[in-house]
Amino acid sequence: MTSQDYSVAIGQYSKGDDLGFKTAHFNTPHDLTISSAITNAFNPSYLLYTEQGHYLVSECSQQEGSALIFVPTNSEDHQVRLLDGDYPCHLAISPNKELLGVAHYGTGNFEIFALRAHGIIGERIALLANEGSSVHPTRQQTPHGHQLQFIPCSQQFVTVDLGIDTLSFYEYNETDVVLSQSLLMPQGSGPRHVDFSQDGKFGYVLCELDESLNVIKRNNQGKWQLIYSTSAFPEHISHEAAAAVKLSPNNHFVYLTGRGESIVSWFELSDPEVPLYQGFVSSGGEFPRDLCLSPDGKYLMTANQHSDNLALFTVDEVTGTPTLESLSDSITAPVCLVIY
Repeated sequence: MTSQDYSVAIGQYSKGDDLGFKTAHFNTPHDLTISSAITNAFNPSYLLYTEQGHYLVSECSQQEGSALIFVPTNSEDHQVRLLDGDYPCHLAISPNKELLGVAHYGTGNFEIFALRAHGIIGERIALLANEGSSVHPTRQQTPHGHQLQFIPCSQQFVTVDLGIDTLSFYEYNETDVVLSQSLLMPQGSGPRHVDFSQDGKFGYVLCELDESLNVIKRNNQGKWQLIYSTSAFPEHISHEAAAAVKLSPNNHFVYLTGRGESIVSWFELSDPEVPLYQGFVSSGGEFPRDLCLSPDGKYLMTANQHSDNLALFTVDEVTGTPTLESLSDSITAPVCLVIY
């Protein structure tokens, strides 16, 4: 029996001449190998992988050339699409691989693009903007789009706006997007990211500013409601810096990172409406901006931005406990991870 090979795409913030993103490979938790950079993109801070290739954003202002980039598999013919927003920070692809969404933190707006044959980026079909502010004196003076996420088993996506404490739900098809609901989160909470259960009935929202984990549920009328809130890191004081939220592939656990605490916490989901806190472990470095799990749920990896390293954990399938196995060689400011 041969061990499985895993690949990792790593988004980064650029420093000096260190541009582009990197990939890594492993088949045991102690043989993680990082490759050379791919593309010369500036601040490729968020990325996605499909069989067609990698999609990434260049996180900067429009004046500096904020862009959406497609790097086809086994090709150097990259596609660059300039964006109508400042500091793009998140990407998502619809389940049918026909739409791609971009969230802009700086301008607080969102763009939806069609995807054509072979993964080529097509025309933009929607430009969505929010208005308003919230109560945090420095972080919520204007909208700040932090995520756009397509919802499983539905024709909906949601936009997450940290600046106005709002989740906006949209119905979509190949050519049109319609707002169906706005869900206000607690004032000053600063929603950052949401991950959804495989059946699309529950969402787990991590709020950055109050460091809370929130459960939203779709009711029988198709509307979303906030049904539960708890501290994401109940053994720590808040640093206003919660970062990543990811469900395990079997939906038994939800994992969260705290950048100020440099930890990973996790909750058990035997009752999907009331996550049960299980504990925390060190992230294996400083300022874990992202985490991801392997598709089989056996491994968890963190991207530790300030210590310039990745940490690889094995995951206990019964308890969900991550156990640190290895640390990577130095890698410049890793901030996004995809294992495939």
